[in-house]
Amino acid sequence: MIDWERIRQERTWQRAVIELLINVPELFLVLYGLKMLATLHGHMLRAAEGQVYHRLSFVPVDGTLAVTVGLLYLAFGVFVYMADGRPPAESRGWFWRLGRAALCWGSFAVALLCFLQADKMATGRGLDLAGLPDHLLLKIVGFFAGVIGSLFFLRAMYQREQVKRELESRDCKPLHILWRPNAYWLWRYRFTWWFPTGFRVIYSDPGGSIHKGYCFVYRSFQDDPRLGNRRVRWLTDEVTARGPAPEVWADSEILRAKLGAGEVSAEANNQSDESPP
Repeated sequence: MIDWERIRQERTWQRAVIELLINVPELFLVLYGLKMLATLHGHMLRAAEGQVYHRLSFVPVDGTLAVTVGLLYLAFGVFVYMADGRPPAESRGWFWRLGRAALCWGSFAVALLCFLQADKMATGRGLDLAGLPDHLLLKIVGFFAGVIGSLFFLRAMYQREQVKRELESRDCKPLHILWRPNAYWLWRYRFTWWFPTGFRVIYSDPGGSIHKGYCFVYRSFQDDPRLGNRRVRWLTDEVTARGPAPEVWADSEILRAKLGAGEVSAEANNQSDESPP
């Protein structure tokens, strides 16, 4: 996704060009898919059978098949574009958060259905499950999905303890540490860090202020090349609620909250003016 916030911060044409070049593949898929829907003509990638091996080639398509392939390109381009970006700001409402998730994964589902339908229309065969016993494929997929999901969950809980230790080392109190599996804001770090695991964290600092932010845990092989040390990197950390201000007692009365550095109270000025020289 184009990082508009970074473009606004730097305000240079070089940053705008870089962001555009990074997102060229998905933008091209979206534009080409719209072109196929408008003209009912385009090309699709198909595997042609050869004497030794299959080869991939682009073949022209028209009509209904072109509409299906165009929807495939459009939906997959939207999915790739939405599957990246910065963590959401705390001011962003749940309506926009849920809308982004629905658009991202909804486009992925549409792309998958269009892929199966385009293959069926192009080859005339499609995915044939007639020879399998009842619910066998569902049982196989459910078994492997359950095993893999359980392993990922146990690993995430192991990484979660590192976030708790990092907060406690700063005398902070963790309130909620929520695992974010397959978070869209984590994809850009999967190729530069070693198996990052993302978390949504809410904690209170020593002053009582409430913080909300996003972080991920990764392994660093600089200090321990054999196993790697788990490290926490914070992407956002915003103060959403201030802690109670300390009170200052003088002459058995609460004068006011604790003064900041270099600040003088009006009452102290009045007392100094009334005191004799």
